[in-house]
Amino acid sequence: MFKEYLAHLVIDTPLESSARFARLLTLSLQRRKHPELKELYLESARIEQLLKKIISSSSNCIDVGCHLGSVLASIRKISPQGNHIAIEPIPYKANWLRKKFPDVEIMQIALSDTTGEQEFFVQPHRSGYSGLRLHKSNGKVEHLQVKCQRLDNIVPQDRPIHFIKIDVEGGELAALRGAPRILEDFHPPILFECTQSGLTAFDIRPKDIYEFLVKEHSYSVYLIKDWLVDNESLSYEDFFQAMQYPFKAFNFLAFKKN
Repeated sequence: MFKEYLAHLVIDTPLESSARFARLLTLSLQRRKHPELKELYLESARIEQLLKKIISSSSNCIDVGCHLGSVLASIRKISPQGNHIAIEPIPYKANWLRKKFPDVEIMQIALSDTTGEQEFFVQPHRSGYSGLRLHKSNGKVEHLQVKCQRLDNIVPQDRPIHFIKIDVEGGELAALRGAPRILEDFHPPILFECTQSGLTAFDIRPKDIYEFLVKEHSYSVYLIKDWLVDNESLSYEDFFQAMQYPFKAFNFLAFKKN
């Protein structure tokens, strides 16, 4: 937890740029060691480019699975006039986020397509893999009872939503199923994580989340690098292949063209 806290403290401070530069150097070394994974090592930088291109100064954004707050910090810088919501069910992280981002509504809940109490599995030594389903772990696992809400229920009906980022270790589809009103009324771009391990934990298929977005809500799904240069969206076959080793992405963009 101490290393996590230090990483959190650096976010949104003058030290963040130095920490980011050090991370880029580390990623560069990793790319040399594993050149087949180069697309993954470029993902963080591409997400920053995406945020700057897709968010305006007054966009209202939602960060689901806020973790330590790095994406939220970028959102606030790009959209200082927006009304933002961050979702983080782990109590100590939610407290950290409230102190660092007092102007953001931090909600210590989990999102799903149902409401009520659910068991939440915390992996203390790699807390980013915590979630509503247990991922494979050789370490200690802690159990919490967390309140689950539907996203439609926590966002005021008169507040337009312009962007959603969601990274909840396989629970992305359940969370989005709890937001039909927001998706249909505002069609916000959605930056979502999608990995085979996460989907397996929730017993769902890549096709389930792809068809939910494309067939049920008329989105197109993109690799971030393709959307940035106006390339074509992914077919289901391309989406599926992007999730296979050596992986083209862990994070994808769902975008609805006007």
